[in-house]
Amino acid sequence: DEEWSQIGLAMARSIGDYAVKSVGVIAEPVVSFHDLHENDTFLILATDGVWEFISSAEAVNIVAKHLHKGATKACQILIETAAAKWHDEEGDYRDDITALVIRVQDLFKPQDTK
Repeated sequence: DEEWSQIGLAMARSIGDYAVKSVGVIAEPVVSFHDLHENDTFLILATDGVWEFISSAEAVNIVAKHLHKGATKACQILIETAAAKWHDEEGDYRDDITALVIRVQDLFKPQDTK
């Protein structure tokens, strides 16, 4: 509101933000676990702006197709794809789009202990 008297929603602070629980913010995060294995190549961490119009399978396909260009480039293409889909569906409006692509295969290589 014009007086700035209402509590607003800033997604960066929504986890643990019990003050906005009454308007639907889930203050307790949903957490899941996955054990990494040698055949895992990368991990995608992304905000809901990515997942609104892109399925997990589609995101994996996008990143896998472009990972040879580097994790940063693959992530950039994922974000650009999400932004384009927002534009197609919502016009000039879009939610925040944040993503990380993390290459995990190097975690399983023997480390030099010298």
